[in-house]
Amino acid sequence: MGYPLPGGNSLRGPFQPMRFEATVNECIVTEGEIPKELSGGFYRAGPTWRRPTKQGNNPLISMDGMIQGLVFDNGRADFRNRWVRTPKFLAEERAGRGLFEWTDGGFGDWRDHAYGDVVRDEYTTGVPQGTNNINIFPFAGQMLASGEQGGPPIAIDPITLDTIGVVPWSTKLSPGMHEKSTYGDASFTAHPKWDHETGVLYGWNWRDTSPYVTIHIVHPDGAVESRDLHDAPYNTVAHDIWLTQDWIVMPFQPFTADKLQITEKKLGIWGWNRELPIIIGLIPRHDLQGEIRWIHTDIPAEYVMHTMSANVEGDLLTLDAPIFNRPPFPFPEDFAEGEDVALFFSVSRSFLGRWTIDLTTGAAKTEQLSDRPSELPKVDERFYGKGYEFGFQVGGVVKRNGMSMNSLVMTNMRTMAEQVYQIRSTEAAAVLEGTFAPRSPDAPEGDGYIIVPVSWWAEKRGEYLIFDTHDITKGPVCRIELPFMLGWTPHGHWMDFR
Repeated sequence: MGYPLPGGNSLRGPFQPMRFEATVNECIVTEGEIPKELSGGFYRAGPTWRRPTKQGNNPLISMDGMIQGLVFDNGRADFRNRWVRTPKFLAEERAGRGLFEWTDGGFGDWRDHAYGDVVRDEYTTGVPQGTNNINIFPFAGQMLASGEQGGPPIAIDPITLDTIGVVPWSTKLSPGMHEKSTYGDASFTAHPKWDHETGVLYGWNWRDTSPYVTIHIVHPDGAVESRDLHDAPYNTVAHDIWLTQDWIVMPFQPFTADKLQITEKKLGIWGWNRELPIIIGLIPRHDLQGEIRWIHTDIPAEYVMHTMSANVEGDLLTLDAPIFNRPPFPFPEDFAEGEDVALFFSVSRSFLGRWTIDLTTGAAKTEQLSDRPSELPKVDERFYGKGYEFGFQVGGVVKRNGMSMNSLVMTNMRTMAEQVYQIRSTEAAAVLEGTFAPRSPDAPEGDGYIIVPVSWWAEKRGEYLIFDTHDITKGPVCRIELPFMLGWTPHGHWMDFR
């Protein structure tokens, strides 16, 4: 069946969908050379519109996940992108039409998110609603695509990008916002952290009823340690964490989700309650059932969506991240009934910041570290949980109530010295989240390359820029061009093959 591409902000500009699967071997290098020491893959996940939903709307979370992979070997790069063949994808593929509808999918305006429950019928009963379209990360020799809510991780072959299937340890995970639809249906965060030496994965899921968070520590052999946080202070959108040598550090922030708001109040699922305190849980990393320390802060209402990393020095714990003045999501005070949603960075802005906690007294403070808008932070992931020095971000400029992102920024988080390279100015393009790739397996922290995807969507072409971390201000050492626009992909990670 043929149909036109719908309108709406979720399908315009940088969000235009890349609806085809492609293989581009020996990608064209338009400038410089691919560093021959790079051996691995840079993988990204994102929502891609494939066909109309049953309700005829197009929330980003309802869109099927697509994986992009750029694999390097001896100075060569090969590109592939493939759909994540989730149970939902396969069911709709067989039917040749959209089968799913959501409790927050029928408003036809900014309230449509597909975070609500699926309306179950003879086609969707027993089919997980996950689209696995937010992030992809390495684990036990595979790449795992995850969507945070609606379904368990999906294993992806790192070379072919073929879908292997639901991870076998999904049966040991707990549900998130939604009841399990079938055996093995569960949820898992889109932003886990991991230990580079042991391969242990630190994840969780969250929900709007108690227990609000469940921690899941997954071992490479499939063993899973779990703990429900029955003493969690309140319902929060637990999107990301910090990892230290001793703790899983989980922030409870006044950004909430409540499915009852959809069905009872006819509002969107999100809430922003400035009266709720920011409370930080220090969960023992090596004794999951041990005592949790709850830090009750007097930090004013602000929001960390994506963490950078953390350091512990003496009695001080420093938690670094871009900090928003408010979540970049729509609330009732922002839009009227019938209005389309303004996406992400148009309604709020974030700057690189730091929460510092005195572990002796529990006192906490917040500080802004830069006047440049900042988001999509990355680090040398070999050093997750070990302390760090170097952070990487997409930087930008203030634009009305939000920000416009245009640069790569590398910051020494101990001295606050920074390097900046502006990738675009007024051109219509999306500077997407980069990834760090080490120069060698045993290179010092931060010694290597930053790979940044750029979607020049007005020109219908894509580009990967490779920067040497010795000095990113010199510009990219290599430009790799693709003959089509890159679809919007929020997150991804590097897998080293060496």
